[in-house]
Amino acid sequence: MTHRCPTAPEEPCVPPALDELRVLALGLDPLTAAVCLALAEAGVCLLNVRDPAPVGTADVRHGPYPAEFQGQPRELVLRTLLRRRSPRCAPLSAPELFPSAAVPTAVVLHTWSVPGDLVADLATAPSPDLDPALPTLSVVRDGGYVVVWPLTDWAHRPCRACVASAVREARRAFRGSPPTPGEPLLPRQDGTVAVLTRTVATGEIAGRLLSHVLRDDAAPRAAPSDPPHDAPPDVPPAGTGTAPSGPPPARPPSGTQSPDGPDACLVLRRGLTVLPLAPDPRCLCSLAFTGL
Repeated sequence: MTHRCPTAPEEPCVPPALDELRVLALGLDPLTAAVCLALAEAGVCLLNVRDPAPVGTADVRHGPYPAEFQGQPRELVLRTLLRRRSPRCAPLSAPELFPSAAVPTAVVLHTWSVPGDLVADLATAPSPDLDPALPTLSVVRDGGYVVVWPLTDWAHRPCRACVASAVREARRAFRGSPPTPGEPLLPRQDGTVAVLTRTVATGEIAGRLLSHVLRDDAAPRAAPSDPPHDAPPDVPPAGTGTAPSGPPPARPPSGTQSPDGPDACLVLRRGLTVLPLAPDPRCLCSLAFTGL
């Protein structure tokens, strides 16, 4: 199915098919690998995955990576898993071939992770040279919780300092009061809550990537109909959305800005608990998340 925008107000817009969605995944930790597999199961075929880091013990223990692939590059192993999961999927690892923002179905998933105990252990895949206007969803996973940023363009994605600040705030939010003796200072990666967090976050992130492309086109559009025979002459046909004496309602601007609501701020998830996080005001990156 080909995505086609209407040329007339009354002409419906043909929504893009799922196999037209193009996703570039940068940083293939266990969470992002699970998101890519979920997208493939949903029908997304054009996945570009990039992370040359080897599959480690933690990847095998907490993610979909099989133990027999330990030590091999994450991107190579994930491409194999994607082809096994969906024969129609054609994954590759070539960010330089990813299209520009002129393709409306292209979106970037940029993932950070904290493999060690310190915030300084923050890591991600090398950033390629991409179109600055590409829609980008940024995520960081630290043990038993996940922080998701609002959708921005690639040029205004959070920097390393912003991500590190969000990790510190997330640890402080769930730590609360000083820990009691014997209580772990850091969120466990193998606990029940961590497993629940990864399971819920996988579907949430995959859904946000899909909804970004399908949001404007998937909304049903009521077909215009003739007014009832007993309707006043100044009442417009149903479904036109025009007031009797006013202009048509303004359409929200299209782009990568997130709407008001849960997507308009940083979201901290731990299990089924969701908390908003304020961006770091000391960094200019926060301007992209506050709308200032």
